[in-house]
Amino acid sequence: MSIWKIIKAEYLTNENARSNWLFVLMLVFMGMIIINLSHITDAKVKKIVKLKKEVDALRSEYVELKARAMRQKMPSKVYEKLKDNGFEFPKNPPVKIIIKNK
Repeated sequence: MSIWKIIKAEYLTNENARSNWLFVLMLVFMGMIIINLSHITDAKVKKIVKLKKEVDALRSEYVELKARAMRQKMPSKVYEKLKDNGFEFPKNPPVKIIIKNK
């Protein structure tokens, strides 16, 4: 087949053109499917990136809240808050009670 026949698209107008047309239509259809799948893949990648950023933000918020809770549970902080409410703490430490089993 010469280049001139390819440029004039004689392979689509001769007597065996039906199989050539089916082949061209199949190529167009497959091209459309590939383009569609690439768009879907791009959308999923964008969603994954967005969700990763959200996870990172939530993880840093969790660490911050956990550190704040740890500071609030410290005995010195608890003593300060209870002291402001009028509670007094014992001057002697608690005594451990030991029960022996018979």
